[in-house]
Amino acid sequence: MSKGAKLPHAVIAAVCDETVFRAVALHRHHDNVVIRWARQMRAADGSWEAFAAQCGLATGSPGAGIEGSSRTAVVVGLDSTAVAFYKINAPKVSREETDAIVKMQAESFLPLPPSEIEVAWRRMPSTNGTVDVTIAAARSDHLHRFVGETRALKPQIILPACEGTARTWHELFSERDRQALVISIGPRNTQVCMVVDGAVANAAVLDVGMDSLAVVTGESVRSPAATEILERFGQDIRSVGESFGWTDSAPWPLLVLSDGSETIGRLVEALNATGLNARASVPKAQALGMPVGLGPRDLYEYRAALGLALIGMDGSGETLNLFARLSEVEQTKKAKSAWYTTTLAAVAAVVMLVVFIATWYAVDVTSEKRLTELINLPKFKEARDHQLLLKTVARHRPDLLGLLTDVNAGQNDGIVLDTLHFKKGQTVTIMGRAGNMEQMWKFQENLLGQKHIKDVQISNNSMDPKSKKIKFTMVFHYRNFTKKDAVL
Repeated sequence: MSKGAKLPHAVIAAVCDETVFRAVALHRHHDNVVIRWARQMRAADGSWEAFAAQCGLATGSPGAGIEGSSRTAVVVGLDSTAVAFYKINAPKVSREETDAIVKMQAESFLPLPPSEIEVAWRRMPSTNGTVDVTIAAARSDHLHRFVGETRALKPQIILPACEGTARTWHELFSERDRQALVISIGPRNTQVCMVVDGAVANAAVLDVGMDSLAVVTGESVRSPAATEILERFGQDIRSVGESFGWTDSAPWPLLVLSDGSETIGRLVEALNATGLNARASVPKAQALGMPVGLGPRDLYEYRAALGLALIGMDGSGETLNLFARLSEVEQTKKAKSAWYTTTLAAVAAVVMLVVFIATWYAVDVTSEKRLTELINLPKFKEARDHQLLLKTVARHRPDLLGLLTDVNAGQNDGIVLDTLHFKKGQTVTIMGRAGNMEQMWKFQENLLGQKHIKDVQISNNSMDPKSKKIKFTMVFHYRNFTKKDAVL
């Protein structure tokens, strides 16, 4: 995120593995980040467009209701199985020079011509005057298709999903370390990432997942077939780790992301039996504000989406944005289309202007004489001063009807307003009740989305012990009427 850019007030992040769409919404509440909701949908039951509607991001959908805010960002994760990762060593030079080095070296090991592949890179911490550079590459045609499939979500950022997994482990899981080999087991494949300071330094995908491993870690774990699968799985992890520079004697650990279940616990034991020194890393429930109904196991299930949302929330660090060039091309096309449309409109306007000038000139000669006679009338100045006074009064009169319209705009399900205090030179104060905290935050978001309402703050909120409703007080500025120097 560029220097000086405003951080988003809320972020929705969505991913899709082989079987499930998942999305989370994070909300900035004062100095804390809380989870507003988490949703999922089986991939077999719909598409990205259908899931966008379920998340409240499609036009006219009833979903989350925070997409109207200008400070809401949308981040989408690209399935990492479509991305190849490489690591090179380069001199410590400027970003422009590093970019030239990356392009030159990438051409030597990429399987397709540069015109058919998109590349993104990131510099890792430097040592001895050199830097390690992580390179992500993917087929251009696949990225184009993905952009089309996710268009309904209107994402500001699209990143490899493993970026989110790495960030979630670094922020929200136990057994944290500056550098580690992190194993994330999906339903049908396993992501092996070398993570440094919460960012992916290298990654690879193994084509075996929990669907297969959960069976062999059960009662049949001692069968020859199960032993063979586990030994091959362990050997594959060792081979990938060694290609990243990991060894048994290396100072960085090998961690398996876990939901705390016995299945993954037995799998970690089986990996250790193959000679690997693996440990389980489990979620920490207290790491984020969790809504009712979500627990540590949900942090594990939504690990990729949560990490992407955190990246979008704080805009930290360099990201492996494979879509940067595609976005530039898209913006160029839009600009050319807008220029062409504007040019046609300008030509039509010039033709109409010529016609209007000829007409105005003929009318002006007659009108000038009549207007001169009108201005000389004794009551003209009095009428003009009266109109100016009316305009001044109207401009400074509190628009109570407009305020009520803005306060009730949007979908405010579960919100009951009790009082509204509106006095010139003071902030507007409203008191009301909500069914739960999410409804209260959604109402605050709707207010923030109104053009004439600024700086909406929740000054007080508490649960009514009798009605179990959330009683709240909000204050905000409305137009110029609430400023202290607003006088008639």
